[in-house]
Amino acid sequence: VARALANSPSIILADEPTGNLDLKTGGEIISLLKEMSNEQGVTVISATHDYKMLNVSDQVIWIRDGRVDKIQERDELKINTGGLSS
Repeated sequence: VARALANSPSIILADEPTGNLDLKTGGEIISLLKEMSNEQGVTVISATHDYKMLNVSDQVIWIRDGRVDKIQERDELKINTGGLSS
């Protein structure tokens, strides 16, 4: 992660940024990405199965069978404990 951020990128492409991490470290990575977006204007594009990333996303692009299924703004999502509905 440090090497990827060393050159102050304007765009970060993150493939499963919280994958294989414990909950605490995963949360720290999510916070770091959101902080970079808010404070430095970095665009973060993330491919993930981690629903915790929804809370820090502005837009969600749903992919199904290799194709874009739908695009939603974060405020359009309804997140329920134990599930997600759109």
